[in-house]
Amino acid sequence: MLAKKSWDVERKSSPQTAPKQEAPIPRTEKVVSSKPKKVSKPKKTKRVAKPVLSNESLKVRRARARRTFIIFVTVLALLAIAGLFYASWSPALRVQEVKAEGPHAQEVKSEASEQLSGTHAFIFPRNSLFFLPVSSIREQVLLNHPDIVAVAVHSSGLQSITVLASPRPTAFLWCGVTRAEPGTCYNVDTSGLIFGMAEAGMASSTQSQYLKVYSDIEGSVEDPVRAHVSYASAFPNALRLAKALKVLQANITELTIENDEASFYTAHGTRITYVIGNEDATATLAASVFPTLNLQESTVEYIDLRFDGKVYLRRQQ
Repeated sequence: MLAKKSWDVERKSSPQTAPKQEAPIPRTEKVVSSKPKKVSKPKKTKRVAKPVLSNESLKVRRARARRTFIIFVTVLALLAIAGLFYASWSPALRVQEVKAEGPHAQEVKSEASEQLSGTHAFIFPRNSLFFLPVSSIREQVLLNHPDIVAVAVHSSGLQSITVLASPRPTAFLWCGVTRAEPGTCYNVDTSGLIFGMAEAGMASSTQSQYLKVYSDIEGSVEDPVRAHVSYASAFPNALRLAKALKVLQANITELTIENDEASFYTAHGTRITYVIGNEDATATLAASVFPTLNLQESTVEYIDLRFDGKVYLRRQQ
């Protein structure tokens, strides 16, 4: 056996200590009471009741407001009518003088004054500045004077009015149905309306600036005023062609229309015939031929421009 060394210390085995056990935590048991718990009720909030209008009281208020509005409007309308009635009968606002300018001035003045007499529906005077019978004055003057084309009425003061009549312009003269049986010449406007007898100087073939036309009319030949010349739609183009021929040294003074053909006559008796509706082609054809002719003298009796691109003429024998 090996001898023990001095440094060999015999260790004593220590007894194993048992692990300490933690003390158990005592359980606290709840004591359940056999009596039921009281449930607290929520507190009620007091509401302040608002005053509510009943349906009946609201209807009454609306009806009262409606009656008040109707009464207010009625009173306002009555005051306006009363004021207008007073102003219309006021002498300071009633026409006392009538002035007339233009053709038939004295007759127009008298006719306008007649229309200012009396009342409107026995309420308002017709000569009040607020109720002037302008349309009646205009209709009466135009009815009595066909040579007046327009009538204007305007106040020239608080107690006076002015009636301005515009004469109807003359486009040409109607002098009968045929050139072989000329009659009295009458003034005609651009629409073909015969509106008055022409003056003696206007019907002169050599001095008149207006074209003398022979054609049928839509009305009485014995009393042609207010009648219309037949083929009225052809006259505007015919008048333009007459001016174009005058530029070509053809002194056009008369025009006859029969069916779809028309004939111009110069102051020296030359007849120029063309077809209505072909005025532009006729003017072009005449411009190519007339400069070679002497239309200032009675050397040419007849010129026919009815055919496209062709001119037929007859010279004086």
